[in-house]
Amino acid sequence: MSWIIPADKAARPTLWLVAALAIYTVLRQAGFYNFTAREIEGLNVLIQLVGDVYAVLLAFTIFVIWGQFTEVDNCVIAESNSLDDLLRFSSYHNADAQSEIRRAMANYVRHVMQYEWQALGDGRKEPQTDQVFAHFLNAVTSATPKTESEQFVYTRLFDMLQRISERRDQRVAKSLTRIPPTLAGLVSAIAGVLLLLVFVYPFHYALTGAVCFALVAAVLFLADFVMTDTDNPLKGVWNVSPQPFADLRL
Repeated sequence: MSWIIPADKAARPTLWLVAALAIYTVLRQAGFYNFTAREIEGLNVLIQLVGDVYAVLLAFTIFVIWGQFTEVDNCVIAESNSLDDLLRFSSYHNADAQSEIRRAMANYVRHVMQYEWQALGDGRKEPQTDQVFAHFLNAVTSATPKTESEQFVYTRLFDMLQRISERRDQRVAKSLTRIPPTLAGLVSAIAGVLLLLVFVYPFHYALTGAVCFALVAAVLFLADFVMTDTDNPLKGVWNVSPQPFADLRL
């Protein structure tokens, strides 16, 4: 995982910041801040109020998003562990059935990593992987027990298969869960209001005002980036790894 913000994500905000600083310089020379200086007490109250509201909303949003993120990670681990359990227990089955189960599972895991992972990251299901998973189910359930011991193995495999199916459904559902657009829009809107208030705040010195505005803009951008990047658990700078599937000994 990379901790560096992609250049394409930072390019546009940087251009906006440069443009805002240019406008700030023009307004400073035009005497706009002589007018806002008369309302400095009101601006102080508004900045404090809006900042507090933004902090609370951002903390709540990050808490919800991080909960969803960790749930996806747990679902991936749980499903891969269940697949590993079934693979190990299938070794007690007859050789032909064991070979068929292994091939079907390998095909399913390959489709999950190569196709479904990308599709879920884009916010959509991947029908082909559903079909491959159905074939994997058939490979396990079509095995015909010939002895009493194989009947016991078959029963255990069927129970494991049900658990795998449930955990797959949970993984897909959690991977497609995103923060409500209204909540994300509200957080972004309040951040914009806070940035605007800092922009019109009448600092005594132009350089101090420009530096403070740039710092606040950078902090708000980083907060928004973390929120939106973590909201998608399968794509972005920080994401859930498919490594548990890759570690299966197929």
